[in-house]
Amino acid sequence: MKTPSPWLKQAALDQRRPTPYTAFDTGEAVAAYDRLVAAFRERTRVQYAVKARPDRTLLTALTERGSSLDVASPAEVEQALDAGCPPQDIACSNVFADARELAFAREQGVTVFTADSVAMTERLAAVCPGASVFVRFAHGHTAGAAQPLAGRFGCPESEAARLALHAVGGGLHLAGLSWHVGSQQYDPTQWERATARAARITRRLRPHGITVEHLNLGGGLPGTYRTDAPPVETYAEAILAAVDRHFPRPHQPRLVLEPGRAVVADAGVTVTSVKAVVDRACGTYVVLDAGLWNAGLLDNLGGIEYRVTFPGHCEDAVTRPVTLCGPTCDPLDTFTAGRAYRAPVALVPGDRAVIWSTGAYCSTSTLVGFNGYPPVPQHVRAAVSEDARPCF
Repeated sequence: MKTPSPWLKQAALDQRRPTPYTAFDTGEAVAAYDRLVAAFRERTRVQYAVKARPDRTLLTALTERGSSLDVASPAEVEQALDAGCPPQDIACSNVFADARELAFAREQGVTVFTADSVAMTERLAAVCPGASVFVRFAHGHTAGAAQPLAGRFGCPESEAARLALHAVGGGLHLAGLSWHVGSQQYDPTQWERATARAARITRRLRPHGITVEHLNLGGGLPGTYRTDAPPVETYAEAILAAVDRHFPRPHQPRLVLEPGRAVVADAGVTVTSVKAVVDRACGTYVVLDAGLWNAGLLDNLGGIEYRVTFPGHCEDAVTRPVTLCGPTCDPLDTFTAGRAYRAPVALVPGDRAVIWSTGAYCSTSTLVGFNGYPPVPQHVRAAVSEDARPCF
């Protein structure tokens, strides 16, 4: 597990605070951003995915560090602008955006969009004439990703060049090619496969006098969950080497990266208490006061397994396999796990549990008041000094 910042660790282990609550350290997210930029040796423009966590303090901090912002809706356009991001540094990557959404973005000064279908390029040509467009192709290999994206997003490689020509013929500017290798991608070599596809598409476009100016490498860089992932430096080395192999310099496209959870996942932690420990014929259930609904842990339904610890018990305490649940009466409010969670045999109601790496996607995916349990409070630290004490 990545070592949390002193503030985040203190927030996680503070026994005085009533549970449940989530603490998020903006400084930790900014540090992750800086590490990512350094790992890619400043060869890649970072375009943070606002959907991962849209806190204004975070977006402002990242914008001030030089990050562009990736948005998908009018509300996210407004959030990006409110955080001080110039419209030319905002990219709308929603390939299903309708005419109203596109018109709003264009009115705010956004000029960069993404398309993966003829219908989308025609919509852009009609609503945003002259706009720049990335053509997104599908990455068919899903191995290594906790959440594969194949099927819903991206045109087939065989259609990408034709779609790019269609876009240019409609008066749009081809900004480049984009793809996504799957969310929480554990296999750094998947970018090699995708980059090879981009190179083949680029060669098909050259006879038509069209240059691919950018390669949008997409998202997929992981956070730290139950399954160990390589460090970001390993990903950067593999990705940059793949680009150098398939796009030799000096005519190499500029690179764009759209991280989400790699920036914010490890900067958040959810602190919860045990409500009940129930032994059934099929096993032991540990019910927490923070679950999938009220704590926004819906990523778990998509294959993300959070690391959970019990700070009131020694690391070498005797444990047993358990099923972790949230507080609601809904059967889906249960933590799915490829291998069973383990909890101390001595665990009792009132003991604390810490759910690590909850900084991504949780703050905006809670269900308001479901089953009478309000969303877990979100405490965001805007300061970056390491000696700041949690103040909830």
